[in-house]
Amino acid sequence: MAGIDRRNLLLVVALAGNLPGVVPAEAASYGSFAVSLVANLPAGAAFRPDLEARLAGLANSLRAGKGRAALTPDGTFLTAARAHAADMMENGFMGHRSSTGVGFEARMRALLGDTSRFPAMAENAARIERRNQSDEARADALFGLWTESRGHRNNLLSRNHTFVATGAVARGNGLWAVQIFWAAPGETNLFQ
Repeated sequence: MAGIDRRNLLLVVALAGNLPGVVPAEAASYGSFAVSLVANLPAGAAFRPDLEARLAGLANSLRAGKGRAALTPDGTFLTAARAHAADMMENGFMGHRSSTGVGFEARMRALLGDTSRFPAMAENAARIERRNQSDEARADALFGLWTESRGHRNNLLSRNHTFVATGAVARGNGLWAVQIFWAAPGETNLFQ
């Protein structure tokens, strides 16, 4: 390539990956990967809408106790939340990058396109494995992990978030859950 050295080319590619609506090369196939995860859970695993509702309710109880407006449960990011929970379960990891190395913002762009219409996006992810506990007690304990972590707690309480999608998948004694928070355009508040 005449006139562009390798460092400049890498910089251009890196910057393009951060533009709204642009999906980086490593995330190009994430959308189909995520949809496949949600459609093809392994035997013994199941999405738990009841626990998803419980976790959203716990978030709103915490927010009410701190004088924050309730989050509106919304399905816009449900596939994203469930896919990441299933990925963590199936591939034995915990974090905000997929097992294929795709980070949060790139995952959202791969599934939803231009994410600039969703300001203040954030994600909480956790897993818990406990024997001799009800599923509800596991969900409560998992939520407790989020409240004990400063970053996760800040996501739960942020005034910038007005919506939440919760994905929860259970297998055996384990529960993996992801909550994705966001606001509609023009709704962000600079005060946490």
